[in-house]
Amino acid sequence: MECKHIVYTLRMKTIDMNDVPLITQRLNELVKSKGVSKAELARVAGVSPQSVNGWFKRGSISKEAAAKLSAEYDVSLSWLLGEGKQEGELTAEEQRLLKVFNQFPPIERNNMLLAFEMRLQELREYYSKYVNPGSDKKD
Repeated sequence: MECKHIVYTLRMKTIDMNDVPLITQRLNELVKSKGVSKAELARVAGVSPQSVNGWFKRGSISKEAAAKLSAEYDVSLSWLLGEGKQEGELTAEEQRLLKVFNQFPPIERNNMLLAFEMRLQELREYYSKYVNPGSDKKD
């Protein structure tokens, strides 16, 4: 009885994107955002379609192939290789903050910005006075 439950649980399991290699995630995003096929990626990179399937399965790609894709599809090489963010790309935390912020009426958005700026100034003063005295470093 317990074994059936375990099998059922495994079949119902959804794919957690944290389990998918970052390069695979980036390749999937590239395919989706640019509307290209894996065959097209293979043509651009000058490799076989089987090689492209391997990139997706292994979560790795040669720098040479990545550079060709980067140039063709106008994405940064570091982003494609999972070493950085695409310019303008927001983190999940930044997206969450923006989503909440945009729910406020315009006047309240301004008030929130002023409150954040005041709190930041308070924290800077606190840290320079108590945590790291003698350091007047401003960000």
